[in-house]
Parts: sequence; C-alpha cells; structure tokens
Amino acid sequence: MERPTYRQILGRALRRAPSRWLALLTGAAYLLLYLWSLGHLVVDRDVVAPGGTPGFVVVPDWTARIFQRIAGVAFEPVAAVYPVAGLAIFLAPANLLIGSVLSFLIALNVVTAADAITTVRSCRRLPWAGLLGSLPGLLTGLACCVPTVALALGANLTLALISVQPFVLPVSLAGLMLGLGWNLHRTRTELLRLEGW
Repeated sequence: MERPTYRQILGRALRRAPSRWLALLTGAAYLLLYLWSLGHLVVDRDVVAPGGTPGFVVVPDWTARIFQRIAGVAFEPVAAVYPVAGLAIFLAPANLLIGSVLSFLIALNVVTAADAITTVRSCRRLPWAGLLGSLPGLLTGLACCVPTVALALGANLTLALISVQPFVLPVSLAGLMLGLGWNLHRTRTELLRLEGW
C-alpha cells in the first residue's frame, strides 16, 4: 500500500460533503468579516444606491485609483454594489484578492483540522493547533480602522498596532500555511501509524 501524500489527505478531507460545506461556510464568513472590518461591507438602513436598488456604481477614474492605498494593505474601493436596500458592498480588487486568499487558506485549515481531529482521536496532541494560524488573518482588516481602534484601545496601543500593521499580512499567510502543513503532517503521521508503516 502506498503512503498517503499531503495532496491525497487534503483531497480525502474535501471529498466529504460536511467538510466541503464547512470549508465553504468558513471561507465565506471570513471574507464577509474581512470586508466588514475594512468598511467595505456596510449594513445600514440609510444605505441606498444612487439610481435605486439594486444598483452598481463605478468610480469614474477607477483605473487611476485601483491600487491607491487607504492604509497598509487596504486599498481604495473603485466600485459599489447595492444588492438590496440597506446593504452596500464596496469593491477594491486588491482587497478582494487578499481577502479571498486568506479565506481560502482559513477554509483549508478548518477542513484539515476537522479531518485531523477525526483521524487523530486517540492522539493527545493538539490537532486543532493549525487553526491558531488564522488569528493574525483576522487582524489584517482590523488594523486599518484607526479611528475605531483608537477610541477602543487608546492612542499608545493604536500607534503600536499601526507600526506592526505592514507585518500582519505576511505573518497571517505564513501562519496559515504552517498550520495547514502541520494538520496535514499530523494526519499523515497518524494514518501511517494506523496502517502499520
């Protein structure tokens, strides 16, 4: 019998319908949280599209503003979607790309952690430890919201957060990839042990 590869273990985890739903829901929830933390997802009864709801608005000089930064790794929105009254989604392609990559990695971490928990039940180690890599990812959107953070935490702590903000995204990506690798490694090790390798 062949030794399972990490790709096969990930594929096995994603073939299970509950795992696929868990990945989809986790990824979608994180992306919405990420957009909300940037202020790009607005839920307010006073929000209405300029031409009526549903609506879609593009900034006239969107090509010049597409890579314009608001702060750190947060970019200027160049379009807005108003799907229903009271809901606006501001679109910044770079922010959507960053949020999608983080959401994808978080979803894979959750699925592999769930698979590791079911596979490594007898092991006393922490198969869910890979989820800890998602915590810095939550801060990538929150770190740009300076006025809110300043009111909540105070000026000194806010200045400290602003100074480390450029490092949050790389740390998030590294943590998520390491967590994913750790969960895959633990699952593979336990499968090899169970199969007598």
